Amino acid sequence: MTSRERVKAAFAHKEADQVPVDFGNFCCSNINAITMKRLREYYGLADTPIKIKDMSTMVGIMEPDLMDIMGCDVQELDPYGDTFGNINQDWREWTYLGEKVLIPGACALKDDAKGGAFIYPFGDTGVEPSGYIPAGGFYFDNLQRSPPFDEDNANPLDQVEDFPVVSDEMLEFHKKRMSVYRKGSRAIQVSPGYFGFGDANNIPGPNVKHPKGIRDITEWYTAPLLYPDYVNEVFEIETERAIESFKKYYAVFGNDLDVVYICGTDFGSQRGPLINPETFKTMYVPHYKKVTDWIHSNTEWKVIKHCCGGIFPIIKYMIEAGIDALNPVQCSAEGMDPQRLKDTYGKDMVFWGGGVNTQKTLPFGTPEDVRKEVLERLRIFSKGGGYVFNTIHNIQANTPIPNIVAMVEAVKEFNGGKVKI
Repeated sequence: MTSRERVKAAFAHKEADQVPVDFGNFCCSNINAITMKRLREYYGLADTPIKIKDMSTMVGIMEPDLMDIMGCDVQELDPYGDTFGNINQDWREWTYLGEKVLIPGACALKDDAKGGAFIYPFGDTGVEPSGYIPAGGFYFDNLQRSPPFDEDNANPLDQVEDFPVVSDEMLEFHKKRMSVYRKGSRAIQVSPGYFGFGDANNIPGPNVKHPKGIRDITEWYTAPLLYPDYVNEVFEIETERAIESFKKYYAVFGNDLDVVYICGTDFGSQRGPLINPETFKTMYVPHYKKVTDWIHSNTEWKVIKHCCGGIFPIIKYMIEAGIDALNPVQCSAEGMDPQRLKDTYGKDMVFWGGGVNTQKTLPFGTPEDVRKEVLERLRIFSKGGGYVFNTIHNIQANTPIPNIVAMVEAVKEFNGGKVKI
């Protein structure tokens, strides 16, 4: 089978010749740039600077040679822009954790005189910085810049400034990528714009020059209860814009696209849901369903949603909302036992992730610890199909390379049929 056929089989909940694999080709299956550089060194690949595709998470673009070695079955249409609005083109050098990397040419950084740096929305230094990385830091964190929310004068359009219909420039950017990537055999995944429905990473408005609305994360998560009418109006606008964007993508790419990312809003923490499941059903499901209904009625695409944390009681409503796949499958969170997930939801939800714990096992375990966990997760999740192997969220900086290699080799071992458990 080709890589694309394997991924399609997973979404059909059928076992393929091998479990499909994704490393670095979804927004939350990425690899930190320095870790990626170390991997390239380990495998003896060309020593070229890593391109940073998101200045927020500082993850790198996977090049074909590393994808081949790691056995990737998924190809992302490279993100057009990052969290701070930087367009991923015209690359220039920058030093990150002592190493040369490539960042978007229009990215504007300002030294804080202490070894850290500020970053600006769309590279505009005429406004306040929207992100900051301290000396020795791994990520650019969002900065809060908006005025207090004024309930009496609330305008839903303020909240959706960073939720536009995709531009012709973005479509052209992805057309160029597709002309290269569709020649290969991998499944194509794309994020056509930003459709967060309240994604915490974007609530502060890091890609907005003068953010207004509810831009405090804590306040946003209470907004469905405090300001339900306002939130519904916001979601209605976002739903319309999302569908319009998907229409534009289908007109250009048709069914050459395989998997589309519709939302990254997190509803869970380490200790369980952040939202009452019934509130999720009432406030979110109707809007998700409008989007997924259009996709499933008009295309052959499959829908993936990212959501961290202990969300076991919410997954049934995600299925009701028409979501086909869930990432990152945080098995370390409360209520997210792998066997329970598979037994309860495995016939209706594709699990994309869950392969190894990136908080403990991968960074702090031994290679044998990694191997055992990977093989166990593969044994559970792969039964009957409906699984794409990936780590639980991004592989972080300073993750030991021998452990990552052990993970890759364990997947190959399982897929080679040589595993005894």
